Amino acid sequence: MISADKKFMLRAVELAREGRFGAHPNPMVGAVLVRNGGIIGEGAHLHYGGPHAEVNALKACRGGARGATLYVTLEPCTTYGKTPPCSEAVIRAGVKRVVIGASDPNPANGGKAAGRFRRAGLEVRSGVLRAECEALNPAFNKYMRTGLPYVTLKIAQSLDGKIADAAGRSRWISSPESRREAHKLRAEADAVLAGIGTVLADDPLLNVRGLKVKRQPWIVALDSSFRVPCGARIFENERVLIATTRRASVTAMKKFSRDVKVLVLPSEKGRVSLPALLKALGALGIGHVLVEGGGKVVGSFISEGLADRFICFVSPLIIGGTESKNSMVWPDALNAARKELGIKAKIASVGRAGPDLMLDLRF
Repeated sequence: MISADKKFMLRAVELAREGRFGAHPNPMVGAVLVRNGGIIGEGAHLHYGGPHAEVNALKACRGGARGATLYVTLEPCTTYGKTPPCSEAVIRAGVKRVVIGASDPNPANGGKAAGRFRRAGLEVRSGVLRAECEALNPAFNKYMRTGLPYVTLKIAQSLDGKIADAAGRSRWISSPESRREAHKLRAEADAVLAGIGTVLADDPLLNVRGLKVKRQPWIVALDSSFRVPCGARIFENERVLIATTRRASVTAMKKFSRDVKVLVLPSEKGRVSLPALLKALGALGIGHVLVEGGGKVVGSFISEGLADRFICFVSPLIIGGTESKNSMVWPDALNAARKELGIKAKIASVGRAGPDLMLDLRF
């Protein structure tokens, strides 16, 4: 039989997922208040800048939280940020016991809450369902530990690994159900990235549609020589960033409004250096990037070892042809230099999106 602590922590994990599309770049967190074996209040961190899970649980608490046990998926914060420290609110509410799932990877908070609670006379238990709680926030965890964004790649391809035919036709390889899932991925990210080839060929918006989000992600375009036209649809978004190199024309860059952020970055073989780009995005507070570029952009992230997650929608469609566009491209010399064939990924899950397969892989 599952213990009471695990039972209530599982409920906190379930609540945490309510912040899937709004909490980032903060973590998803769930909290449950229990007294005499029954839930008296619960909450989640629903959107960035809003109340944290512990505060929402305290607000929802029936009859006050004095003497209750708090279950929380992530160690409560101890510092002032956009909101006051949750640890102080928990102590003031008279909570008797705190059960914590995962430690906070943020060095400003990590390991401090438990000591603060114990000094105030509260009982503390840590590490309950740690793996499940840590799995809620892979992007936040990486960003806090490294300062670099978590990188998710997304590709929609045919059964034979093509993203377009020789003429560049790609609509629609994926099903409407897959496209809805793709918008969910965008809603989870802080930025959506594509290469200039995709911007010129498809003129995409790259924003979140069909879901209610409090703010749209950054739109990032890789454009080493600044070829992006002023009328591109990406500029219909509020937050747009063009990553370019010193090859770019200063005159071309001056044509754009001040609302467009331009990063001039080091180049590698004539292209924007991806390690330099990720470092720069991290410095801007972007903790999770969804890459929707073509085969060369996606292939570059994989071949350079910069991808964390890969979502691949596979349509039951065969395109064939000798000049069709492959879903992942990198120089053959990279393959020749490897002792083993290819780059291996771990399958996290296999699902369906309408008629398509949806593969979730990790590197």
